[in-house]
Amino acid sequence: MGAGEKDLSVADQSPFLLLLGWETPRITSGLRLETMPSKNKQNSQWQGETLPDYLREGLDLVFIGLNPGLYSAQVGHYFAYKYNRFWPALSASGLVPESVGPEDDARLLEWGIGLTDVVKRPTRGIHQLTPAEFRRGAKALQEKIAHYKPRIVCFVGLTGYRVCCRNDGSLGRKADCFAGARVFVIPSTSPRNARYSLVAIVAALRDLKEYLESCRGEAFT
Repeated sequence: MGAGEKDLSVADQSPFLLLLGWETPRITSGLRLETMPSKNKQNSQWQGETLPDYLREGLDLVFIGLNPGLYSAQVGHYFAYKYNRFWPALSASGLVPESVGPEDDARLLEWGIGLTDVVKRPTRGIHQLTPAEFRRGAKALQEKIAHYKPRIVCFVGLTGYRVCCRNDGSLGRKADCFAGARVFVIPSTSPRNARYSLVAIVAALRDLKEYLESCRGEAFT
């Protein structure tokens, strides 16, 4: 952890997301995360199939999605929906030495890059996740990152960052750390996020590459 950086942990930060049960629900950046009806409470204890975590010690970078989509979970690969921009953007970013796609998700470990999610339960959309799932997911993620100690975590979309770090924030490099790792945020690569083009996502990943290169000479936290 660099000088002047503050570590953000789930346990000790002041309440942030009203909509996650820490306070009264509100709208954040035009997106409302709603508590699911009582008939779906069983989802909070879901233990079905999902995507594996691709994590190990000594990683330079871990990408953190919000949760797997149903299609990605079915085919067994991260960001697998054909209109998701994650893989085209990563291929053009310079972070990997060759063009990659969903079938290469496990291979990212060869290049010092990992993959995981805030919540592991697959859904059709964010509205199907419960506040309790977000809270448990953030805590579990914090424990994973503290254990594996990657140099940088990159949240794919602001929602995951806001859930885990309880900070409104914005895209790009963050002054704070999460579980000892430096934090970067890129736009959501979902096709539903029409506000950001593929060009903009590639630019964000190239900024991440520059940040990573600037950190590589430093010792792991």
